[in-house]
Amino acid sequence: MINNEQTGFTLIELIMVIVILGILSITALPKFFEKNTFAEHAFFTDTLNAVRYAQKLAVATGCKVKVAISSDSYSLTRQGDSSSGSCPGGSTYSLAVPHPSSGSSSYSGSESGITLTSSVSAIIFNPLGTATTDATLTVGGVRTISVIAKTGFVYAP
Repeated sequence: MINNEQTGFTLIELIMVIVILGILSITALPKFFEKNTFAEHAFFTDTLNAVRYAQKLAVATGCKVKVAISSDSYSLTRQGDSSSGSCPGGSTYSLAVPHPSSGSSSYSGSESGITLTSSVSAIIFNPLGTATTDATLTVGGVRTISVIAKTGFVYAP
């Protein structure tokens, strides 16, 4: 017995699928291939991890740790001087903090074309893990990092 019903797509259905795929490719695909989006997210994650690491390092070593923030970069230093290696009182932050994963001599970061702004020029964590002041860092004008001074809690809202 031969079945005369044909199965498949109509021409209208095929045209509608092509139109929908065209709209998606115009709106969504550029976001996947834009390098700046990935660089911004990577710099945001690096900055968030660096501030969290500074807070934990201050607790672990018993020395104050400073996160200095400029227009497009950050750097971590510990309290003390390189001659003694200890962390006496005072306001000198000249001991470089080595990067925990790469082992490079200084823990700092920047990304060309991505801005880093902050409500303060530096965040200092004490041995109890608290910060000197509340701070808000903004990466790329969109993503924010908040630091709560009383607890030293660092989070991305």
